[in-house]
Amino acid sequence: MKHTSDDVANSKNGAAAEPATVEQSVVDARSNYGTVPGAELPVAVYWSVFIAFIWVVVAAWIAFANDADAELSLGMATVLTIVFFALPVLIRMTANSHADTTSDRKQDFLASPVETATDTLTGASAWLQIALIPVALALAATLIGVTSVLVH
Repeated sequence: MKHTSDDVANSKNGAAAEPATVEQSVVDARSNYGTVPGAELPVAVYWSVFIAFIWVVVAAWIAFANDADAELSLGMATVLTIVFFALPVLIRMTANSHADTTSDRKQDFLASPVETATDTLTGASAWLQIALIPVALALAATLIGVTSVLVH
């Protein structure tokens, strides 16, 4: 098959123009490029979830660490909990070190609007929805542990 000089020139121009188009489409597809993941909420929201899950682990240790088998299982659960929380913290620290912009902190998060997938909420409502399940699990772990200690 013969290639004319126009075909070769068009293919060279198309190849040269394509990386810019691909690069632009990647930036468009990643509209949050250069921002820190999780920066839309204050650190206190994340701390409340972290403290609730630590409460679950501590309640489990207090209630069920009565023999070697339980201690092994609780030890593995503790290691998995540490890894579960260490990975997002490391990702956020890495993103903070490479962030293009500085985050602007809102002074009054509880009254400020927070966009969710379904609607716009106040910061207080968003925090309540985020913390509700971890705190409920912590209370349940405490009640289960107290019941277990009372029965045995």
